[in-house]
Amino acid sequence: MKLFFVILLILFGSFLIGLTDDVLGKIGNIIMHILGIGCVVGGIMIARSKKGKKQSS
Repeated sequence: MKLFFVILLILFGSFLIGLTDDVLGKIGNIIMHILGIGCVVGGIMIARSKKGKKQSS
């Protein structure tokens, strides 16, 4: 399930990064690119997270 969610996040982020719309204007396109980068980075962080994060001290 985690892998499916990560793949969806990365694909959605890539779509937002590649999408440009003249109606939104320059600021809208910048916001879409930032959200796309956030989705891709979030997907990568979720994919890299490990199940057992307990550290014995």
